[in-house]
Amino acid sequence: MNNKALLASIAMALLAVFMIESYVSSVEDDAKKKFGTQVLALVAKQDIKEMETLTDKSLEYREIPKKFLEPGAFSVDPREKDDENRNKDIKRFAGMIAVVPVRKGEQISFTKIMEPSVRTGLSPQVAPGRRAVSIGINDVSGVSKLLKPGDRVDIVGVFDMGAGRENKFAKTVLQDVVVLAVGKSVTNNPSRTLDVDPFTGKEKVKSLTEDVSFNTVTIEVEPSQLPGLALMQSGSEVSLTLALRHNDDTDRVQSPTVNLRDLIPEAGRARTPAGR
Repeated sequence: MNNKALLASIAMALLAVFMIESYVSSVEDDAKKKFGTQVLALVAKQDIKEMETLTDKSLEYREIPKKFLEPGAFSVDPREKDDENRNKDIKRFAGMIAVVPVRKGEQISFTKIMEPSVRTGLSPQVAPGRRAVSIGINDVSGVSKLLKPGDRVDIVGVFDMGAGRENKFAKTVLQDVVVLAVGKSVTNNPSRTLDVDPFTGKEKVKSLTEDVSFNTVTIEVEPSQLPGLALMQSGSEVSLTLALRHNDDTDRVQSPTVNLRDLIPEAGRARTPAGR
């Protein structure tokens, strides 16, 4: 009796599994008729910022109904591509630039990405109505070359009016200006450049992320500030020093003009002849 009950239970279970599978298969067939066959769509594996460089780690394939495929989205037939070929396809997109923000899971279409070009360089990063200008720096004046694109700095000018150090004075000439580039490294441009290997003659990729060989910093300023900066850099009477500030600190403070007598009043009194 128990054996008969057990066999009956197994039979009922198998029948239930068969009916469920038949139902699921029926639903899948109906979905395919309604939405089309499944395709592998290339999607963002993580959030991708505007003008960010795509990598093979930021992309993946995801199976979706063909009807849900966005216009221009890149897709492949899952029956024609094995894992190796899919990875090769993904690597084809590595190095391209996202022209708009792409959210995680969003499909990658050819309207959202582009090859690195003049449109992905510095000019799109300059705010409308402002200008980009480069200033020369060294290890001391450029915060030991620890600056990165996106940093914000104040600029202090030291003016030499001649006839001794007592006629030098310093003044903060610009506050809270955005660093657009350090050397050739730009936020929205791939941080790499092509160099020729002197031994093999072949091109090799050089990363600019940790480059400290730059001697200029490009900042964003108002058009009215350009003549003053150009004048200060035109001779040896003025030297400029950059002071790094926190990115969330946008306050502008009153900054006095300072000379050596202001810093050391005693030095000025010591130079005064006796009896005066």
